[in-house]
Amino acid sequence: MVLFAIIETEAGLTVAETGPDGRAEEAAARHGGIVVDPGPYKSYEDAYEALLALECDEEDAQHG
Repeated sequence: MVLFAIIETEAGLTVAETGPDGRAEEAAARHGGIVVDPGPYKSYEDAYEALLALECDEEDAQHG
């Protein structure tokens, strides 16, 4: 079963496949990033929705 996590790279937040072991740290290392939300999420769509929510929360914190 493929699982997903949210990581941050130099390019910003992204969804990364963790593989069947669900190890977000390994996924982040493969992409040269850090773990933001280890999940694990069962689908890319679920992880992407969580990523969008994180971005909204970050924008709200900056503006208010």
